[in-house]
Amino acid sequence: MTNSGFEYLFRNSLRTDNEKKVIIMLHGYGSNEYDLFSLSENINSNYLIISIRACIEMGRESYCWWPLSIDNQMKLVMDVNQAKSSIKSLNNFIMNELANKFKFSSNEIYLLGFSQGCMISYALSINYPKNYKKVIGMSGKISFDITELNKDYDYSSHNLIISHGKHDEIIPIKEGKKASDWFLENKIRNKFIETNSAHGISIDDFKILSHWIDEN
Repeated sequence: MTNSGFEYLFRNSLRTDNEKKVIIMLHGYGSNEYDLFSLSENINSNYLIISIRACIEMGRESYCWWPLSIDNQMKLVMDVNQAKSSIKSLNNFIMNELANKFKFSSNEIYLLGFSQGCMISYALSINYPKNYKKVIGMSGKISFDITELNKDYDYSSHNLIISHGKHDEIIPIKEGKKASDWFLENKIRNKFIETNSAHGISIDDFKILSHWIDEN
């Protein structure tokens, strides 16, 4: 357990200078820090990788960034207050504790999020635009309840890649496309990739995302 309460796994970069890319992995609802970290072998060994466990325990080895529930109309409802608290706490953890320990700057950060982890990645990037300019969003969507666009900020230096499976029944691909369109409407550069997957990540799909990190 760290000072902030977040647990994490990391793989150090082979580089000894401070010009390394930093991949921060944010897992999906009900998973843990080991999930995305298993993909590390497909990422350039010169990059520092940090996979963070979500702050709310659901059960044995199962965690989330904020709770979900079903309302009277059988619709999925998020705990907005907890979500906002998680976003704030996570930003503080990354920019203070992790940045100080591993000696990196915000210019080197790439947020890599899956599902609920993708949602919190989008929120971090939009709410704290000076800190997170590169995002790899997988099988997620934007929640406008927790995403606060700063109309006075120039997001032109942001760069995102969005990957979504056309067979995804958990978060339909239309949500991924909606996110891409919203970013473009607000002059936030992004590339949308439709994959042949369901709600998951294939190694072949992930290699495309890893290549994007290398090139950007």
